[in-house]
Amino acid sequence: MLLARAEVKKKRWLAAGCDDFHLLGKAIKHYSRCSLITGTVEAGINTATLMLLGGREEEAHERADEIAYHCRKLIMEKDVQKESYLAAVIAEVHMINGRFHHAETWYKTAFEQSSEMPDHVLINMNLLLEHHVPDTATIIRIRKAVGA
Repeated sequence: MLLARAEVKKKRWLAAGCDDFHLLGKAIKHYSRCSLITGTVEAGINTATLMLLGGREEEAHERADEIAYHCRKLIMEKDVQKESYLAAVIAEVHMINGRFHHAETWYKTAFEQSSEMPDHVLINMNLLLEHHVPDTATIIRIRKAVGA
């Protein structure tokens, strides 16, 4: 239920052109609560991504690092069905933290394993490419890594 509410707020924020910081704050709040209560990777990475885009860099970096640790733990537990998704989330963590070369490598790994990624992975990737990546060459390399 919290995840669904968070997704609705995020979609409304996107539809408003990413300019409504009140909606952004509500989306962050819902994703953060969902992450804390359920521990889902999806809620955690969305929290970190939206925090970054909302100017809360330090919190975003901390949350992203926590999610990366959680993803690596799941990968080590051999959750093969989710491995490509977890690799894409780790790529997003690297994007949040400004390590674009590492993000490119992890996205490439994720999309080599599975060309079907959840919509929120692609939405967040594009948000970060539009609002966080400083140069066109990096944007092009990351888009190529995912076959776009």
